[in-house]
Amino acid sequence: MASLRDTLPATIRTERLLLRAPRSSDLADLVALANNWKVIEPTAVMPFPYGIADGELFLSSLDDPAKPRAYAMTGTDDRLMGIISLKIEPGQPPELGYWLGEPFWGQGFAPEAAIGLLDAVRASGLAPVVKARVLASNPASARVLEKAGFTITEHTHSVVERHRGKPLLVLSWSAAP
Repeated sequence: MASLRDTLPATIRTERLLLRAPRSSDLADLVALANNWKVIEPTAVMPFPYGIADGELFLSSLDDPAKPRAYAMTGTDDRLMGIISLKIEPGQPPELGYWLGEPFWGQGFAPEAAIGLLDAVRASGLAPVVKARVLASNPASARVLEKAGFTITEHTHSVVERHRGKPLLVLSWSAAP
């Protein structure tokens, strides 16, 4: 049986974006955009400061099935704007994660990318539900997920080291129309 990771398309086009595999030519933009505490702080696992070695490690791990299936969010100039991914673990719904470089905030790119990826998930027929988690203190990210069709299903507290004990929202998206 085909896996969701292998069934997702190599590229996804939306009205203003191309989602494609991150590549080595993205390294400079990856580091420049990710090495920003405002971008990194709400993420669960990205290191800070984010340097060249971190970007190289990320780029070298893209084919690892234990790592999330990542897409580079790019505009018409094919320059990296951020990353959107699906963490796919056996027996669990996929989990959507993303970060967007600060210069691109507030322009609707994150929900557009999320909707594009979720449309591909729906088309695969392999994941009836996708989950996401966001800090309750990050209403902008919660709004991105709500615009993409997620609804809050749980109020809990974070267990990841960076955010241990902070209020956390768990959201769910359904592939059903």
